[in-house]
Amino acid sequence: MNKYILADMVTERLKREIGLVAKSLPEEIKTLETDLPSGKARFESALYQADKLKKITISKRSLGDGGAGTVVMIVAEDDYDIPFILADIAFDFVGKGRISVGFELRPLVNDEESTRKYIDPFKEWHTKICKLPSEEVFLDIGEFLKSNPPSLKYLGSIPEAYNDEVLKFAGQFLNIFLDIYQKAEPIKNTERRRKMDSFRSEWNQNILGDDYSGKVLIKAFGRQRIKLFYEYLVYL
Repeated sequence: MNKYILADMVTERLKREIGLVAKSLPEEIKTLETDLPSGKARFESALYQADKLKKITISKRSLGDGGAGTVVMIVAEDDYDIPFILADIAFDFVGKGRISVGFELRPLVNDEESTRKYIDPFKEWHTKICKLPSEEVFLDIGEFLKSNPPSLKYLGSIPEAYNDEVLKFAGQFLNIFLDIYQKAEPIKNTERRRKMDSFRSEWNQNILGDDYSGKVLIKAFGRQRIKLFYEYLVYL
């Protein structure tokens, strides 16, 4: 089984449809490796850009003998209010024979316009994926994320037998996002742009060490190195 299949799916499709351009990364953050109590951990990241998109981060990660998966994060250029998205599919991380699956969508402005343009198109998809047999996954997040939950989120641990269904939902998630992306126009309303910039600033000031992955990475590699990692790969 290709446990990095999400990375391959997203990279191949976005290269074909929107023309990804690879961006260089400092050597010290391209690959992160360390020994943890649960086994050897490895994080290998690639950064891309495209028209309207400032960051397409594709990170492969592995843990111990069998756990491996991919996290994809897409961030729009500052002139666009395209929500940023995260997709995470990992195999054998939360248990042998289990797939940990996460999808998030965060509009930069929480209002009726964002709900209509960005949340409503995902509602049917979200209803259907929530019908998969899953167990809850609990992540240790900080106060900022607890008080600012994503507008749309799915997080669960699913039996490996549902691999095909999970990948189908991942493809549909990307389909909906790309439809939103293709229709997006630069934001000219100064008040909306102010709200977008304000959210980005608040997010960037608080996210390092507040999300579960950041906590794990800081503990393993030190705050200074992971701050550089976040500047290139995570910050909005």
